[in-house]
Amino acid sequence: MKPVAFLALAAGIIGGAVTGFVVGAMSMLVSDLYFGAGFWTIINSACMGAIALIAGLVWYRRDGIRRVELVVGGFLLTVIYDVATSVIPAWIFGYSWWVAVLLLYVPFFVGFGVVYPFGFMHEVTTAILMGAIGPTLIGRVRILAEQNRKAQRTTLVA
Repeated sequence: MKPVAFLALAAGIIGGAVTGFVVGAMSMLVSDLYFGAGFWTIINSACMGAIALIAGLVWYRRDGIRRVELVVGGFLLTVIYDVATSVIPAWIFGYSWWVAVLLLYVPFFVGFGVVYPFGFMHEVTTAILMGAIGPTLIGRVRILAEQNRKAQRTTLVA
């Protein structure tokens, strides 16, 4: 499992919707270039950027984000990403969208050599990271970002 969804969502929460979109899209682009790019790279990048943008719209500038909010939100946003990146190619290439979703969540049933439900594992991994690391990472990086903004204002005034 790659932690790209966790990092993209955290970027949206810390930096806002636009930062989240850019980090989400670019991190997926770089990841796909490294692990194998194809027609899906554009779809993956746009969808990862979209969920990070949503995270930025929902949680940017909010203080006291509860851990359970991050867990549930991370899980649900990753579900949106996984379903979208399975259904969009199905529509483009003309095969059934429900088969695409079935392959995402029940691949061992269909027999394509994958022995675990990738979609569910991706969502659970993102949720665990959002709950375990998210609050600390978001809190500390927000403090550093605020210190950086203050330092820039001081430099501009002087």
